[in-house]
Amino acid sequence: MAITDCGNLEQCSGPWEVCIKGGPNKRSFEISVIRSDYKHGHASYGWFDENKLLISHNGGPCDWPVTVSIWDRLVGVAKDTVNELNLEG
Repeated sequence: MAITDCGNLEQCSGPWEVCIKGGPNKRSFEISVIRSDYKHGHASYGWFDENKLLISHNGGPCDWPVTVSIWDRLVGVAKDTVNELNLEG
């Protein structure tokens, strides 16, 4: 599916997918579930709305890395959320 410019006042219609920026033991990270056609949401940190749902992050001036095992659990929550949202339609 092509990524379009939906989002921010417009409902996207693509399937949900996991969006990951950064990683475990990194200074900055974001784990979210996002509509596949939300171009700006994929390109940027933040911009959470009905098209991009936050699972976890350590944004701002904070430096709170997480361990690999916690990271894996957070990614698992994101994957489970994507599966549930895609089943809902």
